[in-house]
Amino acid sequence: MSPARALTFAALWACAAADTRAPPDTVNDDVFHKTKIPVTNTTPRSDVKIYDYQYTGSVNDFGFSGASLWDAGLDPDEDVIYRLSDEEYYEMPHLFHLDEYVGCLARRGAYCLGSFELSPNGYSPLFNTMQRYSANWVDYYNHTRLHRGVCLTRSCAPAHRPALSTPALKAWFASCVNTSTMAAYNLSARLYRLEYCRRGPERAPPLNANERGFAGFLAVLFGLAMISTALDLTLTDQAKKGYGWALSWSVRSSWRALTAPAPVSQGVDLRVFDGLRVFCLLGIILDHVILVGLLSYVADTRTYEQMTRSADAILVINSSLVVQIFFLMASFLLAHKLLKQRSPSSAVSTFFYAMFNRVIRICPSYYVVVWFASSVYERLGSGPQWSSLVGGEAKVCRRKWWTHLLFLHTLLDRDEKCLIQTWFLATDMQLYVLALVLTLVLRGRRHAVSVLCALLAALTGTCLALAYAWRLMPTYVMTQPELIRVEYRGDLTYNLLYQSPLGNSAGALAGLLLAHVHHALSGANVRIADSKWFRWSSLAAAPGALLFMAWSPLVLGEGPPRRAVAAVLAAVERPVFAGLVALALLGAMHGVRSPWRTWLTSGSTVLVRLSFGALLLNIPVNKWLVAARLAPAQVDRQNVILEFFGVAIASFLAAVPLALLVELPVQRLYKELRLLCIRPLPPTEQNKPPQPTEQNKRGEKTDHVKNNDRPADHLET
Repeated sequence: MSPARALTFAALWACAAADTRAPPDTVNDDVFHKTKIPVTNTTPRSDVKIYDYQYTGSVNDFGFSGASLWDAGLDPDEDVIYRLSDEEYYEMPHLFHLDEYVGCLARRGAYCLGSFELSPNGYSPLFNTMQRYSANWVDYYNHTRLHRGVCLTRSCAPAHRPALSTPALKAWFASCVNTSTMAAYNLSARLYRLEYCRRGPERAPPLNANERGFAGFLAVLFGLAMISTALDLTLTDQAKKGYGWALSWSVRSSWRALTAPAPVSQGVDLRVFDGLRVFCLLGIILDHVILVGLLSYVADTRTYEQMTRSADAILVINSSLVVQIFFLMASFLLAHKLLKQRSPSSAVSTFFYAMFNRVIRICPSYYVVVWFASSVYERLGSGPQWSSLVGGEAKVCRRKWWTHLLFLHTLLDRDEKCLIQTWFLATDMQLYVLALVLTLVLRGRRHAVSVLCALLAALTGTCLALAYAWRLMPTYVMTQPELIRVEYRGDLTYNLLYQSPLGNSAGALAGLLLAHVHHALSGANVRIADSKWFRWSSLAAAPGALLFMAWSPLVLGEGPPRRAVAAVLAAVERPVFAGLVALALLGAMHGVRSPWRTWLTSGSTVLVRLSFGALLLNIPVNKWLVAARLAPAQVDRQNVILEFFGVAIASFLAAVPLALLVELPVQRLYKELRLLCIRPLPPTEQNKPPQPTEQNKRGEKTDHVKNNDRPADHLET
């Protein structure tokens, strides 16, 4: 174990040991986050505690988001239930239920979807068990809240009036569910969130201007592709010269660019970045499969709740840390390209040139997907959960589309999520600007590495102070099921750590450090791979990063974690993980042989070039599949694995037309227009190029060849 990791684990365990439990009157806020306060009730048995929780937290009113157990008058050992037998568990009401949807509406029935909050009528041992079990909000759902989709005309007593308005349907729905829960469990059910009530078959409204505009845009794209492809197939090579811009949308040329082998570069080998990009994306897709599954109605919550503490589930749940690798790679490739320039341009021109290249690489495909999500996306299916999962997101996209154009959607109206996975693009663009400025300022400075290390330490300390002061959570705790169901609405950890530039700056700074260290070693001709200590450290860093993801949440213990331990882990998990990955990449670039390096460098370049489109499309594809289901989803190992393969394959296939019709043509058009703008003048006596010297004729490398150790085009941005 490296010294850095040893110190990190020692600090975490020290906090766990030092943070001893205190009585409720002295420690009233040490188990962090939102609070629910007990209200005194008179019960038939004085030795049994009953708690009627009143919401006083900062998140929302949509779920049991967690509480300070001592603030609520609960002792973590005696008043929180961590285990229930199957018989005890299934005595509680099922959290999710959906009646038949298609048949109900086909017979002009009324169907409603909504959520209910339960309360006892006097003393209820069952409700007491539900509250104590739900108090472990890290691992379990809030079992005092039910989610129902009910066909009123089949499952409920007839209404008093045959022609029912929406308020009347809502009242009928609330009365129906309350009656059934009273009869089965002697618990009252109050409707606190209505998704919709509708009668009769669904009828699609006429196309609006936004949808017609997107359809017209697709028609223009197909028209350009047909014309450009026809020209590419019919014109001779001589006729094509000077008219490359007219061939930009040629499907044949785009396909060749997509399937072309990766360019062979001299100098440092960056192929490992390609494989790592695809590997990390697959991990993110797997994480998103679970995310979308928990957003929907779940058939058996018992299976998921029992699975969350297993080693493989912890690794998958905590796998969102791999996003740091994308920030690391982006900042490294940027700094690597700028640091190796022999005659650098001015800082201002370099800044605008690099940012424009970044915009050309990211924006076309991104903007098309945002437009798709805000227009025709919600017309592509139907089902009992379609309105809540797809229709609600489409409405947000129609309101927030302009914030996506400016990469500000993580800063403005943060609680409303449109394409939740695109937080990464906004944060990446903001960190890219900061990394570019830092690289231009520190380029050629002797103490660049020291400055970057000091910045990383200062940012880690800042995150630690914020995490302790505001009770922010580490990544694993943040993925609690009730918080996922509301897409982290109002959650400080999500807004201040998970999706913010501050919380993700560790990955970007690690990439800059990696570039500066690599540049310094190469400039000094230091063969760091000859060091036995470095070789073994680099070899151990990659599996060490995976083990850190899987084992670091174990220091939190079971149930709601302690404030100090949670704050330390929330602050250090990203820097430690990014540091381990940077160490592994430094070894791979300097020739340290390892099985994972061989595996990552042998992947397909096609998947690499489709990875950006798959990142944009994997959640829309996943929601499209889940929201169209007529029954609750099954979130267990077998179904998650099967859905992962299906979503991954469908996402990469959907990325193919996006790459052929949008991403690659725009990049090729940009290159052709640049060539037209900088095309050299015809040779004359004044501007005739110099004749090759004898030294060049003997075959010695020119500066152009010497500087050919550039990464592939798809890696530069």
